[in-house]
Amino acid sequence: MSKFYKIPVASVEKLTPDSVAITFDLADKLKSIFAFKPGQHVIVRKNIGGEDIRRTYSFCSAPHENVFRIAVRQIDDGTFSTYANTVLKAGDVLEISPPIGAFTFSAKPAGTYVGIAAGSGITPLMSMIRTALTSDDESKFFLYYGNRDAKHTMFRAELAALKNLYMGRFSAQMFMTRQAVDIPFFNGRIDGEKISHLHAHVFSALNVNGYYLCGPKSMVDGAKDSLLTAGEPEANIHSELFFVGDESARRKIASAPARAKVNVIMDGRKVEVDYRDEHGSILEAVLGAGLDASFSCKGGVCATCRAKVTDGDVDMAINYGLEPEEIADGYVLSCQSIPLSKTVTINFDA
Repeated sequence: MSKFYKIPVASVEKLTPDSVAITFDLADKLKSIFAFKPGQHVIVRKNIGGEDIRRTYSFCSAPHENVFRIAVRQIDDGTFSTYANTVLKAGDVLEISPPIGAFTFSAKPAGTYVGIAAGSGITPLMSMIRTALTSDDESKFFLYYGNRDAKHTMFRAELAALKNLYMGRFSAQMFMTRQAVDIPFFNGRIDGEKISHLHAHVFSALNVNGYYLCGPKSMVDGAKDSLLTAGEPEANIHSELFFVGDESARRKIASAPARAKVNVIMDGRKVEVDYRDEHGSILEAVLGAGLDASFSCKGGVCATCRAKVTDGDVDMAINYGLEPEEIADGYVLSCQSIPLSKTVTINFDA
């Protein structure tokens, strides 16, 4: 179960017409609890219209800055993102979980890094960029960032300031889908073909220590496949998705039992939960039984609902959040899993 802390909002700053940066007024006694690594995120919880809304947002500040700042882009029909962009103000209180997430960055002496992002995927990379450039006087960061136009480019002014401050060590190349740019190559979306071209003409000569990709699935998959095809080691390619569209729908399996017993281990105790086919996932059955399991996106992306299956069999339809070794160890995303056996034991504490 995620523990939440009530944290006042220090400021809400407009970044673009559809995005804001939220800075929290974190008490000194909580700063050790909220110590984070570049790239990590928090779960933000708010009751809106009587509904318990939870969303994950990455830090855009760097750990050494002693500032706790996230960014939220408004999306169509987004309950919390609309609230954050139109209602939230300084002095309001949000419930925040301690930092989580495996999409993290560790600076190497005189390291060279490439970041590839689209839209709000820039948010965790901002934390990484600031960390890399301040870690020593020789580290370099090359950013490739896609947006619809300049007006909707998050952190545009901050990126320009960083280019001026770290000349020769930081570059930011912008791709635009709805605004013409001088160089045709930078028109349109970032895709695998463009990354292949960049690798052949730029990346291959840089001795890159790590690639950091964040954005929609199509961009991340295309970039990753191109880098692997070009011979980059998979261990040097790190990625996180922020949107997967309709692909997160759970599949139906004819052989799955319509009812099952799920033994849930949480907070050191075991509780038996009745699973029914209409629940659609183990997570929904657990929440329906009144247990406060951790969750956020419910789309197989954030891995907040991760749990370990210790007995029985389950099927996990979608996985964008777990590493292969985690799956091999028995971990599943409970929001995407259904029982395949009539009895299952699943450990949220593992």
